[in-house]
Amino acid sequence: MGADFEREFSQAFTGKGWRTGISPREAVDRWRRFAGDCTAGFAWDLDDYLDDLTLRSVLSEVLPELAGPEADGLRDAIERTDRAVRKVLTHEAFTDFPNDEWWLRNCPAYAARRFCEEFESAYGVRIRPQSRFDDDVAELARLTAGGLGPADACLRFRSSGRSAATADGLFLRAAKEALGLHRKPADALWSWLTKEITDAEFRAALGDA
Repeated sequence: MGADFEREFSQAFTGKGWRTGISPREAVDRWRRFAGDCTAGFAWDLDDYLDDLTLRSVLSEVLPELAGPEADGLRDAIERTDRAVRKVLTHEAFTDFPNDEWWLRNCPAYAARRFCEEFESAYGVRIRPQSRFDDDVAELARLTAGGLGPADACLRFRSSGRSAATADGLFLRAAKEALGLHRKPADALWSWLTKEITDAEFRAALGDA
Protein backbone atom coordinates (compact mmCIF):
# COMPACT_ATOMS: atom_id res chain seq x y z
CA MET A 1 0.00 0.00 0.00
CA GLY A 2 1.16 3.50 -0.76
CA ALA A 3 2.58 5.84 1.84
CA ASP A 4 -0.21 8.38 1.29
CA PHE A 5 -2.94 5.82 1.94
CA GLU A 6 -1.14 4.48 5.02
CA ARG A 7 -0.83 8.03 6.38
CA GLU A 8 -4.50 8.74 5.71
CA PHE A 9 -5.52 5.49 7.40
CA SER A 10 -3.35 6.10 10.47
CA GLN A 11 -4.60 9.66 10.87
CA ALA A 12 -8.21 8.51 10.54
CA PHE A 13 -7.62 5.91 13.25
CA THR A 14 -6.09 8.34 15.73
CA GLY A 15 -8.84 10.81 14.87
CA LYS A 16 -11.36 8.25 16.14
CA GLY A 17 -9.56 8.02 19.47
CA TRP A 18 -7.14 5.15 18.80
CA ARG A 19 -4.14 5.54 21.09
CA THR A 20 -1.31 5.26 18.56
CA GLY A 21 -0.75 5.30 14.84
CA ILE A 22 -1.49 2.04 13.07
CA SER A 23 -0.95 0.94 9.48
CA PRO A 24 -3.53 -0.90 7.38
CA ARG A 25 -1.34 -4.03 7.44
CA GLU A 26 -1.07 -3.90 11.24
CA ALA A 27 -4.84 -3.56 11.58
CA VAL A 28 -5.49 -6.49 9.23
CA ASP A 29 -2.88 -8.66 10.93
CA ARG A 30 -4.25 -7.91 14.39
CA TRP A 31 -7.81 -8.72 13.34
CA ARG A 32 -6.59 -11.96 11.76
CA ARG A 33 -4.81 -12.91 14.98
CA PHE A 34 -8.04 -12.26 16.85
CA ALA A 35 -9.88 -14.54 14.43
CA GLY A 36 -7.29 -17.28 15.01
CA ASP A 37 -7.48 -16.81 18.77
CA CYS A 38 -11.27 -17.07 18.69
CA THR A 39 -11.22 -20.15 16.49
CA ALA A 40 -8.79 -21.87 18.87
CA GLY A 41 -10.82 -20.77 21.92
CA PHE A 42 -9.89 -17.29 23.13
CA ALA A 43 -7.23 -17.66 25.83
CA TRP A 44 -6.14 -14.11 26.59
CA ASP A 45 -7.59 -11.72 29.18
CA LEU A 46 -10.91 -9.91 28.92
CA ASP A 47 -9.09 -6.59 28.42
CA ASP A 48 -7.28 -8.08 25.41
CA TYR A 49 -10.61 -9.23 23.97
CA LEU A 50 -12.19 -5.80 24.45
CA ASP A 51 -9.19 -4.08 22.85
CA ASP A 52 -9.67 -6.19 19.72
CA LEU A 53 -13.38 -5.38 19.63
CA THR A 54 -12.47 -1.69 19.87
CA LEU A 55 -10.17 -2.14 16.90
CA ARG A 56 -13.08 -3.55 14.89
CA SER A 57 -15.36 -0.72 16.00
CA VAL A 58 -12.86 1.90 14.84
CA LEU A 59 -12.45 0.02 11.55
CA SER A 60 -16.24 0.20 11.07
CA GLU A 61 -16.01 4.00 11.34
CA VAL A 62 -12.85 4.48 9.29
CA LEU A 63 -13.43 2.13 6.35
CA PRO A 64 -16.49 3.97 4.92
CA GLU A 65 -14.46 7.21 4.88
CA LEU A 66 -11.72 5.78 2.66
CA ALA A 67 -11.89 5.58 -1.13
CA GLY A 68 -9.92 4.02 -3.94
CA PRO A 69 -8.60 0.56 -4.81
CA GLU A 70 -6.42 0.34 -1.71
CA ALA A 71 -9.44 1.00 0.50
CA ASP A 72 -11.43 -1.61 -1.43
CA GLY A 73 -8.68 -4.18 -0.88
CA LEU A 74 -8.56 -3.36 2.82
CA ARG A 75 -12.32 -3.76 3.17
CA ASP A 76 -12.16 -7.12 1.41
CA ALA A 77 -9.41 -8.33 3.76
CA ILE A 78 -11.38 -7.29 6.85
CA GLU A 79 -14.60 -8.85 5.54
CA ARG A 80 -12.84 -12.16 4.85
CA THR A 81 -11.60 -12.23 8.43
CA ASP A 82 -15.02 -11.19 9.70
CA ARG A 83 -16.43 -14.42 8.30
CA ALA A 84 -14.03 -16.47 10.45
CA VAL A 85 -14.80 -14.43 13.56
CA ARG A 86 -18.56 -14.69 13.04
CA LYS A 87 -18.33 -18.47 13.06
CA VAL A 88 -17.31 -18.25 16.74
CA LEU A 89 -19.12 -15.11 17.93
CA THR A 90 -22.54 -16.71 17.60
CA HIS A 91 -24.07 -16.14 21.04
CA GLU A 92 -26.31 -13.04 21.09
CA ALA A 93 -25.53 -11.76 24.57
CA PHE A 94 -25.77 -7.97 24.26
CA THR A 95 -28.86 -7.24 22.23
CA ASP A 96 -28.79 -3.49 22.91
CA PHE A 97 -26.18 -3.31 20.16
CA PRO A 98 -27.51 -3.27 16.56
CA ASN A 99 -27.09 -6.26 14.27
CA ASP A 100 -24.50 -4.47 12.14
CA GLU A 101 -22.26 -4.23 15.21
CA TRP A 102 -22.32 -8.01 15.55
CA TRP A 103 -18.86 -8.15 17.20
CA LEU A 104 -20.32 -6.18 20.13
CA ARG A 105 -23.76 -7.80 20.08
CA ASN A 106 -22.41 -11.36 20.14
CA CYS A 107 -19.89 -13.16 22.30
CA PRO A 108 -17.93 -16.36 21.66
CA ALA A 109 -19.77 -19.66 21.76
CA TYR A 110 -16.68 -21.15 23.43
CA ALA A 111 -13.36 -20.00 24.87
CA ALA A 112 -10.62 -20.94 27.33
CA ARG A 113 -11.77 -21.77 30.84
CA ARG A 114 -10.25 -18.75 32.57
CA PHE A 115 -11.61 -16.36 29.98
CA CYS A 116 -15.06 -17.90 30.43
CA GLU A 117 -14.82 -17.33 34.18
CA GLU A 118 -13.69 -13.72 33.73
CA PHE A 119 -16.43 -13.04 31.18
CA GLU A 120 -19.16 -14.47 33.38
CA SER A 121 -17.90 -12.51 36.38
CA ALA A 122 -17.97 -9.27 34.38
CA TYR A 123 -21.22 -9.73 32.44
CA GLY A 124 -23.14 -12.64 33.91
CA VAL A 125 -22.93 -14.44 30.56
CA ARG A 126 -21.83 -18.06 30.40
CA ILE A 127 -19.55 -19.26 27.64
CA ARG A 128 -18.75 -22.92 27.03
CA PRO A 129 -15.19 -23.75 28.18
CA GLN A 130 -13.42 -25.29 25.20
CA SER A 131 -10.03 -24.35 23.78
CA ARG A 132 -6.76 -25.67 22.44
CA PHE A 133 -5.09 -23.67 25.18
CA ASP A 134 -6.78 -25.66 27.94
CA ASP A 135 -5.76 -28.86 26.15
CA ASP A 136 -2.18 -27.57 26.09
CA VAL A 137 -2.26 -26.76 29.81
CA ALA A 138 -3.44 -30.30 30.47
CA GLU A 139 -0.63 -31.69 28.30
CA LEU A 140 2.04 -29.70 30.16
CA ALA A 141 0.62 -30.91 33.47
CA ARG A 142 0.63 -34.48 32.15
CA LEU A 143 4.31 -34.23 31.26
CA THR A 144 5.28 -33.21 34.78
CA ALA A 145 2.95 -35.80 36.31
CA GLY A 146 4.82 -38.37 34.22
CA GLY A 147 8.06 -37.52 35.98
CA LEU A 148 9.63 -34.72 33.94
CA GLY A 149 10.95 -31.66 35.73
CA PRO A 150 9.36 -28.33 34.78
CA ALA A 151 12.18 -27.30 32.42
CA ASP A 152 12.28 -30.66 30.66
CA ALA A 153 8.49 -30.59 30.37
CA CYS A 154 8.77 -27.19 28.68
CA LEU A 155 11.49 -28.45 26.35
CA ARG A 156 9.36 -31.42 25.36
CA PHE A 157 6.28 -29.28 24.94
CA ARG A 158 8.16 -26.73 22.80
CA SER A 159 8.92 -29.39 20.20
CA SER A 160 5.37 -30.77 20.20
CA GLY A 161 3.94 -28.33 17.65
CA ARG A 162 0.88 -27.76 19.84
CA SER A 163 -0.92 -24.43 19.64
CA ALA A 164 0.58 -22.77 22.72
CA ALA A 165 4.01 -24.15 21.89
CA THR A 166 4.22 -21.92 18.82
CA ALA A 167 3.29 -18.61 20.51
CA ASP A 168 5.60 -17.34 23.24
CA GLY A 169 2.92 -15.43 25.14
CA LEU A 170 0.54 -18.37 25.22
CA PHE A 171 3.39 -20.72 26.17
CA LEU A 172 4.18 -18.54 29.19
CA ARG A 173 0.53 -18.43 30.24
CA ALA A 174 0.14 -22.18 29.83
CA ALA A 175 3.29 -22.91 31.85
CA LYS A 176 2.24 -20.58 34.65
CA GLU A 177 -1.11 -22.32 34.87
CA ALA A 178 0.09 -25.90 34.45
CA LEU A 179 3.33 -25.71 36.43
CA GLY A 180 2.49 -23.02 38.96
CA LEU A 181 5.54 -20.96 38.03
CA HIS A 182 6.22 -17.94 40.21
CA ARG A 183 8.08 -14.80 39.15
CA LYS A 184 11.70 -15.97 38.96
CA PRO A 185 11.08 -19.25 37.10
CA ALA A 186 8.56 -17.48 34.87
CA ASP A 187 11.20 -14.85 34.06
CA ALA A 188 13.64 -17.65 33.24
CA LEU A 189 11.06 -19.28 30.99
CA TRP A 190 10.55 -16.04 29.10
CA SER A 191 14.30 -15.59 28.70
CA TRP A 192 14.49 -19.11 27.28
CA LEU A 193 11.54 -18.60 24.95
CA THR A 194 13.13 -15.42 23.60
CA LYS A 195 16.51 -17.19 23.23
CA GLU A 196 18.27 -15.08 25.84
CA ILE A 197 19.43 -18.20 27.72
CA THR A 198 20.34 -21.72 26.62
CA ASP A 199 18.52 -24.96 27.38
CA ALA A 200 21.15 -25.78 30.00
CA GLU A 201 20.78 -22.39 31.68
CA PHE A 202 17.02 -22.80 31.65
CA ARG A 203 17.25 -26.21 33.29
CA ALA A 204 19.56 -24.82 35.97
CA ALA A 205 17.22 -21.88 36.63
CA LEU A 206 14.27 -24.23 37.18
CA GLY A 207 16.24 -26.79 39.14
CA ASP A 208 16.25 -29.52 36.48
CA ALA A 209 20.03 -29.54 36.10
